[in-house]
Amino acid sequence: GGVGAMRLLHKEISKEGGRVTIIPDDAEDMWCLYNLIAVGDSVRTETVRKVVSESATGSVSGERLRVKLTIQVEAVDFDAQTPALRLKGKNIVENEHVKLGAYHTLELEANRKF
Repeated sequence: GGVGAMRLLHKEISKEGGRVTIIPDDAEDMWCLYNLIAVGDSVRTETVRKVVSESATGSVSGERLRVKLTIQVEAVDFDAQTPALRLKGKNIVENEHVKLGAYHTLELEANRKF
């Protein structure tokens, strides 16, 4: 770890804002991100979402699927035990499993790209 050990995979900064792709390495990196990510930012990462589907016969089944979601952050929570960041917000990029505007909490952990 140590400061600055976070891996920056992609960086694009303009007057309108910026976009970065990073892989945090440890709790220190997660804490840095907690201080960097602000309400109103958009965060995109792969996550597991329970998707409920109804069959033609009316039986309902739920399965956990890996989906890529982009949310607009409304709340940021740091969990020092895990260490993980929980970002709560609305989905802003529609996909086949998650409606636009649906709430989701993304959990960001060390060594996972987002």
